[in-house]
Amino acid sequence: MAADANGNDILAVGVPVTGSIGFAPFGTAIPTPIEGASDTLVLDEAFVKIGLLKTDGGPQFAWAADGDPIEFWQDGYTIPSGLANVTLAITAAEVLADQVREIIAGIAPDANGYVEIDGGGHATRWVVFTEEIFKNGAIRRRVAPWVQLQSATEDRSERGAVNGNALLFDISRHESVGGKHFGEWVLPAA
Repeated sequence: MAADANGNDILAVGVPVTGSIGFAPFGTAIPTPIEGASDTLVLDEAFVKIGLLKTDGGPQFAWAADGDPIEFWQDGYTIPSGLANVTLAITAAEVLADQVREIIAGIAPDANGYVEIDGGGHATRWVVFTEEIFKNGAIRRRVAPWVQLQSATEDRSERGAVNGNALLFDISRHESVGGKHFGEWVLPAA
């Protein structure tokens, strides 16, 4: 990526056109920094793609410092508390698929397609891998080794419209990404 005479780089603009998101059981090995940067990346077979997302339901990572920073007597000097709220939001379109229902319930549906859901949540943790492919050919990949469902909000059933489920996940720090929340690769446009 190279900036023009005005300092702008059109190839650094992200206009997503497609992508995917996969979940694996907590503890599944994640790609190394070198593997994740490869054009021929093959994820561990434990990762199951969640399927279609609503058009406005692609991965949305959010992070913000939390907690009061340590302040000093001299004006302008602070140290962050180190606490953070890090989340991932998606809106699944394949709400009838077993893999989506398992993420919501914390357990897979039985042979009859039956699952019992506790609205108070569950303790199941996951590893999540997202890949976004942009119009210019660039690819952004992220891996979070420790995610847990915080909430699931079904769309109101509307005749003729996709009935999605907005899923919000908490992301915790994990040693496999250097004690941080997630790892990220950007493979620039060719």
